[in-house]
Amino acid sequence: MTLDPLTEVAVQAWGEAPATARRVRAGLDTRGLAGFERAYTAVHGELVRRVGQHFTLAELAAAWREADRWAPDVALDAARPASPPRSTPLLVDLACQRLQRSARDARG
Repeated sequence: MTLDPLTEVAVQAWGEAPATARRVRAGLDTRGLAGFERAYTAVHGELVRRVGQHFTLAELAAAWREADRWAPDVALDAARPASPPRSTPLLVDLACQRLQRSARDARG
């Protein structure tokens, strides 16, 4: 299956997220890690709400491109009382990376 260029860029970004997240998590103390995980869970949940249960990779990529409008607030609210993660885009990338396997047109 051939992806449109915008979706291909998104999928590539998502692929880098797990390794980056491992490095970030390794540098956090217990409280920071708990805040990171709460923020990630909230961002993932909001992304699921936005794309629904049946979505394509292109629809997920479109939601990813719009995440800068909503994800910082979601992460901030969820991370409390810890400081929010500095890199909200990483949380979005992680959530998308996890969700892409559920896309209707996901690669085998």
